Amino acid sequence: MGSLDEHSESLRLLSGLENGTLDAADAYNIAKERDPVLLYFILRFLRENYPPSSPQSKGVIERLVELTGTYTDLVAMAKEGERDPMREWFDDGYTTQQFRANSEEYLTLIVDKFEG
Repeated sequence: MGSLDEHSESLRLLSGLENGTLDAADAYNIAKERDPVLLYFILRFLRENYPPSSPQSKGVIERLVELTGTYTDLVAMAKEGERDPMREWFDDGYTTQQFRANSEEYLTLIVDKFEG
């Protein structure tokens, strides 16, 4: 898959989970085609920017729980992605919170590094 397609589908997944425009089955169909590293970063972004302590997070958390609870293979994929050296690269220079207002910029950074 090309960089533009990877970025577009990753953004579609992240935005769909954020905004509730994807149900769990549709989100799964997109997520299962992502590389484990990209899936890890998408789920991490949502977990870290929508903590359970925030009332605005309720819908996102419910969608994440439904997705990962129904499709447990995604959890295994994300754990695999977490072990990739890209996580260290990201942690050394960035936080997900700095991209809270711009998830597209976040994914552009991740996809460019991933495919670079």
